Amino acid sequence: MAMVACGPKDDNSSNSNSNVQQSVDVEKREFNYITGEPFADNETKSNRPVAVMIDNHKLALPQSGLESADIIYEMVTEGGITRLMAVYSNLSDIAIAGPVRSARDQFVQFVLPLNAIYVHIGTSIYANDMLNFYHYQDIDGLYLGVTSFDFDKAQSAYRPYEHCWYTKSNLIQDGITASSINTTGNLYPAFNFVDHKKGKVELKDGEDATEISFRFSDYADTAMHYNANDGKYYKDCFGAPQLDKETGNQVSFDNFFLLNTTVSLYPDGLCTNFDLSQGDGYYFYGGKYIPITWTKGLPENPIVIKDKDGNVIEVNTGKSYVAIIDSSMLSTLSISGAVQDVEQNSDVKNP
Repeated sequence: MAMVACGPKDDNSSNSNSNVQQSVDVEKREFNYITGEPFADNETKSNRPVAVMIDNHKLALPQSGLESADIIYEMVTEGGITRLMAVYSNLSDIAIAGPVRSARDQFVQFVLPLNAIYVHIGTSIYANDMLNFYHYQDIDGLYLGVTSFDFDKAQSAYRPYEHCWYTKSNLIQDGITASSINTTGNLYPAFNFVDHKKGKVELKDGEDATEISFRFSDYADTAMHYNANDGKYYKDCFGAPQLDKETGNQVSFDNFFLLNTTVSLYPDGLCTNFDLSQGDGYYFYGGKYIPITWTKGLPENPIVIKDKDGNVIEVNTGKSYVAIIDSSMLSTLSISGAVQDVEQNSDVKNP
């Protein structure tokens, strides 16, 4: 059975990863670079994380594997539809994930500094060009097919074909073996995590942030609800809880970042082009939030997040959700009942 492609792939690309990720000696790490938490006793410190592209069309809900992800990045792709990239610290954590969709270059720019094993089905031409430029090995269902992906035939009876492909740890491992991908390597931490030995950092000067809502587009909306009992933010999408199909639980996070930048269209008039050089945003934790600025620059560079005074912030350990929206959508942002007035940099209470 053929896979759905979203762009061409260059078969002449190199089979070795670029040395752009060779900046940090992972053997000296004392914490998990994706969560900031201490390593488990049996955890291999040098293993690369895994990043899986997840469908976020209304017809794809509920998705599988979201609850076990350590970071989820969400950005708009085509037609206002968003896509998720679920990052897992350990391959063994992926009991099942999907529906799996195609790569986009804005997500590749977060894969590169993590040196994550990138799992997707097909790619845009812009993502393909970026992967080839960095000689970055990936697991692409367009080429590996059922070696690394399962087609849910029963589900295809009521869902379009492209929303029915899934993967899991053993299938990804088969793809790793078939493509001779190295599973160890150097990478940057996802964030500047607080030392887990020192405990959590409270946002003492932060404003209240227990209910947050915003839109990516006319099609896609998101809301986050803070639960003081467990200190987590619970995610909604399309006006309902975003659930993990396998567990039935609502997806939740310790950290929540809302970043904004300029989003335009590439010359094809279809694919979205994200300016990931720098921008503003908000960091939410523990029912509070602070305004932030962020810089990234080159695709291989890690993101650097600073407070309003220009100090690099310490991010608390745990699971994180990163939403990146066009600056024009900030007018849809509401934090604890206050609509953010972007031009005046002040809050206006809802009537």
